[in-house]
Amino acid sequence: MSGARPIALVGIVAALVAACAPEDVYRDRDPGAPPPPAAAGVTVVGVELAYLFENDRTASYFPFEGLAGVAWGEDGTLIVCDEARGKVHGLDGRTRTWAEFDTPPARPYRPVDARVDGFKVLVLDIGGRALYRFDLGGAYQDRIVDFRAVDPAFDTVPSAFDIDLDGRVVVADGGEQQVLILDSFLALQSRVGNPGPHQEQFDGPSGVCFLPDGGFMVSDRGNRRLQRFNRLGYYEDALGGQFDPENVLVAPQGLASDRWGNVFVADPAAGAVHVIGPRGRLLVEIGPQLDLQAAPLGPIDVAVGPDDQLAISDRLRAAVLVFDILYE
Repeated sequence: MSGARPIALVGIVAALVAACAPEDVYRDRDPGAPPPPAAAGVTVVGVELAYLFENDRTASYFPFEGLAGVAWGEDGTLIVCDEARGKVHGLDGRTRTWAEFDTPPARPYRPVDARVDGFKVLVLDIGGRALYRFDLGGAYQDRIVDFRAVDPAFDTVPSAFDIDLDGRVVVADGGEQQVLILDSFLALQSRVGNPGPHQEQFDGPSGVCFLPDGGFMVSDRGNRRLQRFNRLGYYEDALGGQFDPENVLVAPQGLASDRWGNVFVADPAAGAVHVIGPRGRLLVEIGPQLDLQAAPLGPIDVAVGPDDQLAISDRLRAAVLVFDILYE
């Protein structure tokens, strides 16, 4: 494995933390909104470290300097963004070899998030304020969205995005403290939110993910909470917040959802990844309680991949950690 430092399964299981969270910890719910979906299917009970990639001088990706977004392909391809170096790296899931993506003809190039859409890889560039398309081998194809041209009246600074099965795209906009919803033709459908601490307002939206029901979640970093919206962009409820005494969120950033509706939250300020169930209950924390080899220090982003694997990009460790998710 080029550049890899495989670790044998170490049987590290994160403790279930139901004792520190009530059955339903959503706060500020709109009384007229429907309740969150009932937990159905499978609950996350822990993780096991499978392998990791740290800064290794023999690795083709060396050095990791400013890790950002991570994404999985259906074939097990792992995509890793290095914002500081302006690089995107791909790990072939079959051969476990790394390849470097082409650099688009734009400066500055600061890739912060990525998604695999069929046989294409979409990369979000916060420097050029654009969304680029590559093939799975990393060959550059084209720029599919220029956020400066979406609506020139707004100073859009895209910080994270996700794409739904029907091709809709949601984009966190840190410049205007909003979320953009693009239709399947990548045309602006609507904008959600504005600056502030109240319902449907944001202070540093820095992560988004679609949910199994077609709605989406947004990490509202400055307000220390997650906000949930339905597929049309209407506010449903929130988790955490400045005035919630049981709030475990410190500065939530990257988000990912599994097929059961469990949400994984990268929280670099807490040095942990929080796992939230479909009812908003804290299920597991992946953090300092783990073995030193497995414990994240500054997780920036998360991605749930095939075979129930979780990838975490850790900027402080300059490492990408891959865990097997344990369900019951």
